[in-house]
Amino acid sequence: MRNLTGYRTDHFALYELLPKYQYSVLSKATGWGLFDPRMLWTLDRLQERFGTATMNDWYWNGRNQFRGWRPFDCPVGADLSSHKFGRAGDIIFKKYPAEEVRVHILENPDDEAYQYITCIEMNVSWFHFDTRNHNTANGLLKIYP
Repeated sequence: MRNLTGYRTDHFALYELLPKYQYSVLSKATGWGLFDPRMLWTLDRLQERFGTATMNDWYWNGRNQFRGWRPFDCPVGADLSSHKFGRAGDIIFKKYPAEEVRVHILENPDDEAYQYITCIEMNVSWFHFDTRNHNTANGLLKIYP
């Protein structure tokens, strides 16, 4: 396993990963520190593989602010969602539908770019992945809405 200590993404700004309020009050070091570096590293690999991707778009007056890290009092998602531990991302790729991304990852589980993905969400219009502590010996954990 590579040393990812202190990893920062090459392709995503912090405002794309944090909600508006947290971005406005946290230092950059604290903000980056909320994330599992395996999730951040994987985000970069996914963008390199599938092209332009969007998570939070509030910075550009969009509606989404909880597709990366979520505070524990966030009404979106499960109480113990991997988002609340900085281990999950919900991504929209410009050129690839989420289902095509899911199929590619499921068909190529040994691809180095996917080595930290342990869970994907099925049957949703975005690509959700996370890096939770799940044994993938029998495959990725697939969650359904």
